[in-house]
Amino acid sequence: MISLGLRYFLEVARSGSIAGAAASQHVAASAVSRQIAKLEDGLGIALFERQARGMELSEAGRQLAAYANAAALEAERVTAELRQRSHVGDVTIRLACTEGFAHQFLPMSMAQFKRSRPEARFHLHVERPEEVSRHVLEGLAQIALRYTTAQDDRLKTELLTRAPVYAVMCRKHPLAGRRSIGMRDLVHYPLSLGDHGTTVRQLFDAACANAGLHIEPAYVSNHSAAFLPMLPGSQIVALSGYLTLMGQLGSGGALVAVPFSNPEMRQRSIQVLTLQGRTLPLLAREFLSFMADNLTAAPRWPE
Repeated sequence: MISLGLRYFLEVARSGSIAGAAASQHVAASAVSRQIAKLEDGLGIALFERQARGMELSEAGRQLAAYANAAALEAERVTAELRQRSHVGDVTIRLACTEGFAHQFLPMSMAQFKRSRPEARFHLHVERPEEVSRHVLEGLAQIALRYTTAQDDRLKTELLTRAPVYAVMCRKHPLAGRRSIGMRDLVHYPLSLGDHGTTVRQLFDAACANAGLHIEPAYVSNHSAAFLPMLPGSQIVALSGYLTLMGQLGSGGALVAVPFSNPEMRQRSIQVLTLQGRTLPLLAREFLSFMADNLTAAPRWPE
């Protein structure tokens, strides 16, 4: 990708002679000599000091050699990257998701995948559910993740896996030792909940209606993790999915997640979407498979 004159110039500098450069480039010595002369004429300065034992770089030649070596290395890097792209396709994986996936699951999945495929690059949009679908439909994202209570026939569902809503609370909360809880158990505790545009809120409202209850949440946000720092040491109960809480639960964690007995709170799924009829580049297909494996391995409501 560097000029012929610069390539011959670097070879003469390396070998120390016109003949040596010609032999390594498999051309006549006269061809190398003409290119060096043309380069020197164009710059108006001698690049070599002609000596009996060979060709030595002048001061100007050493400066040009430093530039030409850097240009040759950069050209080699770009060429290798282009060849790799021709094999794997686009190395940028464009994702869209609702915000519950952006706290832990997707960042961890991207970091893990990049350790095995360092050439991968990621572009992530975090949007509301309807915007996530639009990003795929308009080609702004290759893969989308969202919670859903109904499938979207305009898009291809690559994976559909159950994603129940849990009651999340401090480990010392009075309800923390229950195997499951119902809507009526929440009446006497401050509640943290998503706004009306979230699937959690839709399921909660349906469960309350079916139970004949009206529970006014104490804390409402469109950001599902906003109030989680308030839970340790408090009586607050937050409603959330498991993926939002990755790394915060377990035997050593300060929080516990208790499943609901109300069937409405289990009528939610994670949907992984792509555009119908679109063939994903190799890296995007690999990440889709990697991410699907992680999703199916995540804990869910027991059958």
